[in-house]
Amino acid sequence: MYISNVEINNFRSFHEFSVSLNQGLSIIIGENNVGKSNFLEALSLIFNSNYSLRKRTLQQEDFWNGLIIHDAWPEIIIKATIQGIETENELAITSRWLTRNPGEAKLTYKFRPKTNISEPAPKQATPIEKIQLPLHEYEWVIYGGEIETLDSFDFNMLSKFSIEFVGALRDSTNELKRSSGQLQRILKNYDIKETELQQIADKVDELNNQILKGKEFKKAQTNINKHLGKITGATKQQVKILMGESDYDSLLKNLKVLIGSKEDSIHSLEMNGLGYNNLLYISLLLTHFAAIKEKLVQSHDYIFPILIVEEPEAHLHSQLQKYLASYFFDQKGLGQVIMTTHSSHISSHGELDSLVIFYNSLKKKLSKRIGTIFDTTIKEQLNHKRYLERWLDATKSDIFFGRKVLLVEGIAERLLIPKFFSMIYKEKIKEEGIEIEISKTLEGEGISIISVDGVAFRPFLQLFGSTGLDMKCAVLTDSDPESIPVKNKDGEELIGNDGKVVKEPAYPTKEGEFPICARTFGLIDDYKLIPNILISSNLKTFEYDLMLEENNIPFFRELIQEYNLGTKEERESIVKLDGHEFAKEAFMVISKEKGQFAQFILNELNNGKSLQIPGYIKQVFDFLMKKEEV
Repeated sequence: MYISNVEINNFRSFHEFSVSLNQGLSIIIGENNVGKSNFLEALSLIFNSNYSLRKRTLQQEDFWNGLIIHDAWPEIIIKATIQGIETENELAITSRWLTRNPGEAKLTYKFRPKTNISEPAPKQATPIEKIQLPLHEYEWVIYGGEIETLDSFDFNMLSKFSIEFVGALRDSTNELKRSSGQLQRILKNYDIKETELQQIADKVDELNNQILKGKEFKKAQTNINKHLGKITGATKQQVKILMGESDYDSLLKNLKVLIGSKEDSIHSLEMNGLGYNNLLYISLLLTHFAAIKEKLVQSHDYIFPILIVEEPEAHLHSQLQKYLASYFFDQKGLGQVIMTTHSSHISSHGELDSLVIFYNSLKKKLSKRIGTIFDTTIKEQLNHKRYLERWLDATKSDIFFGRKVLLVEGIAERLLIPKFFSMIYKEKIKEEGIEIEISKTLEGEGISIISVDGVAFRPFLQLFGSTGLDMKCAVLTDSDPESIPVKNKDGEELIGNDGKVVKEPAYPTKEGEFPICARTFGLIDDYKLIPNILISSNLKTFEYDLMLEENNIPFFRELIQEYNLGTKEERESIVKLDGHEFAKEAFMVISKEKGQFAQFILNELNNGKSLQIPGYIKQVFDFLMKKEEV
């Protein structure tokens, strides 16, 4: 069984929110402050059996701050659906929580006003920040099933969910210093033979006897007891200096973890780096889970483990993040693992089915399991999904960590588009009483720019289609007009030696002069009715359109001369050209080194020069910057 869905109402950053989880691993991703930590806290309010009465009693700041109170006091409601209930053990735990759906149970937490509350709610609509809730007359309750009954809730069954929470601000080194508790839990799940236990106990007794024979040990023990006797009076307790007690439970309490690269080179955890100690701590938890599953799979004392890991990337460099992600993606049957992360190295290193994105749209918080966007019974969508799983490397997976997305073809656009944005969009701020103007950035506006390294936009656009994320996505792509027939002076098409019409590249000067390529036309046509997607295309290519802008010609003349682009003859020819002819000849010179050409442009812009930015690029900026309407 597993937690399949969680609904949250009025809790912290969530007004009305629902999230679907995976059976094994769920990696929750999204930009900062989108509610990932609050979601984990909501889960804990139901499933964490270690939460005290006080911990489950909430405060006014735990209510969603957009609440308007009118005639009734607000409630916080958290519902968790459990699915895949199949075994006798699972049915025994959830029997009083079952719904009408086969193999499904539901648990609900409510923080609500008591039925006999004496203080009336305001008659006029009042924002929650303008009123003090009568929390002294509130109560919390947990119940199972679809409706609340008068039956008392069995918290013993809830304790069968063994939650381990690895927090983002954890101090794993100190946790590991106290690792005897974790080791004790792990080892108690293994059946160690009595003869083996007795042999260990005999060795400890032997060591204790050896210690008691030591002259200095005896002297220290005598002196301690001498002073103890003077300050304890009639109690008359005495101490013994021993390695430890020889019974099994005491032995386990005294064990601790050491670490090292070789068996003969181990050291204490204080000498180890925080990153590796984080990994070691998670390893102990996973070992504990595996031991539970191994021993209790056929036991009546069944425990369902849930591991919650917040930001596992803490103190880990990118290679270790990928290694850890691979391990989690490969684990099967250890229970349910719910992880939150800001790391694109982790989110990009596994299956789309494991990714759950939290994001904002129209001032609402939404979630989506990325894998559910694709209907894998349709071959094209299955291919799109596989393509993304291959190509969502650390850079491209930034697509999941912004509020809006801009897809571009290659390195030239990836270098220059952020600079173009900053050239257009400014804001005024005050520093020490003086008003200054600064440039805005794509990152500052929550826009992720992603290079698809080609023209394969469709797999990425699938993420934002009618079944995908309700998030703005724009595409900048070349129109790449079809080559045109070469004609002789009589207007007749030339035929080559192969019997086919001779064609040459088209260099348009205005929109509609030549038909755009079928790829670009199909892209525009297929997505024109989806309001959160915009496909914007140029006359020919990114570089050509830049150089075709009349005011940009002096800039590019100087750049071609300064950086010695092309041959001497080409440079001497280009400098004499203007307008369309200049753009055509200059494009042919730089077409073989577009990435370097873009870097040269960026260098000049960073040095204070300016460019006129083509309209098709401004159109995309306007689309992404337009404020959302509720």
